[in-house]
Amino acid sequence: MIRLVEAGRGDSAYTQSFLELLDERHPVYSGVGTAAVVRMRGELLLALGHHVLPTAALPFVLEELESPHEAWLTAVAARVLRNHPEPSADFVAPLLSALFYIGQRDDTVRLESYGGYGSIGEPTTAVAEVIRTLGWLGKAGERALPRLHELRAREPGLRTAARLDETIAAIRDGAPTEAPECCGYARRLVDAPRSAPADVTELVLQDQSGELLTFRDFFIGRPSIVVFFYTRCDNPTKCPLTIAKLGRLQQHLHAAGLGDAIRTAAITYDPAYDLPPRLVQYARSWGTSTGEHHRLLRTVGDLAPLGAFFELGVNYGDSGLVNRHRIEAFVLDPAGRIVQVEARQRWEESQLIAAAVASMGQADGRADG
Repeated sequence: MIRLVEAGRGDSAYTQSFLELLDERHPVYSGVGTAAVVRMRGELLLALGHHVLPTAALPFVLEELESPHEAWLTAVAARVLRNHPEPSADFVAPLLSALFYIGQRDDTVRLESYGGYGSIGEPTTAVAEVIRTLGWLGKAGERALPRLHELRAREPGLRTAARLDETIAAIRDGAPTEAPECCGYARRLVDAPRSAPADVTELVLQDQSGELLTFRDFFIGRPSIVVFFYTRCDNPTKCPLTIAKLGRLQQHLHAAGLGDAIRTAAITYDPAYDLPPRLVQYARSWGTSTGEHHRLLRTVGDLAPLGAFFELGVNYGDSGLVNRHRIEAFVLDPAGRIVQVEARQRWEESQLIAAAVASMGQADGRADG
């Protein structure tokens, strides 16, 4: 695959094929180790952004910046973003997230070398690429200035200080730009109800206390907000942050008097490993509440039927461990139908709650739960 991707760099004839290969569910990732997945996705982003980064690739690029974990892949995302035709203020938050989270994991890499650690190309770092891309934003990056001034005041090394000075000047002195009419770049992949497959309704789940229940028992009768995670996830910007945000969402629900009216669930991608004691500990560690209407769940059998229902963006290596997953959250109406999906970039608690509230009282979903 890598030879094909390298041969197709910058060729628009390959754009759709490369975008399809970025889907975590693609068979090309099945049975592959995590490190290899990182290299494959980096090469795909480099190929897509070799000349002009297509807008259709933005969700994947912004995902790598907002949830950074590997220096080379973060550097690749920052570099190719500069090949998008138009800077946007929407890029500020993901770039600042990359700057904040990748600092402790930064490394010297070479973007022209496969995987970043060969001898081909000029050395760079993820932090350096992110700072340069913030400067590329010009006036569109104004919201980043307080954070950049804060970093500059910490007396970083000479090279980083010089880059920060250049970036601050580029933003301050840049020409005004018009904000694009569209924003969000297809973050909502699904926003219309879908019918639940019949075979999911009676699917058996187990919660953090060991109680067995079916999909019908928990998800039919009241609207619900569902996120996915697994306890062996080593990216703090994905699973740990997802569960912490779910805890904050629960607090908002209780403050609004909706703690019993809207259910929440966090379902593991790794049901064979994430047995109830691990689910309990994970909930406690990251501040998520559990109870009758708020549970951490695992499938008792295969995750595949539930994965097909939610169209989960996850794949597994040859050891059965998750090798890649996206951030994803779902809102289900009282009939158990998906009415909204937030994927790749971080979801907003208020938006999920609003969607759940809007789904209340639908005629075919009025069941006691």
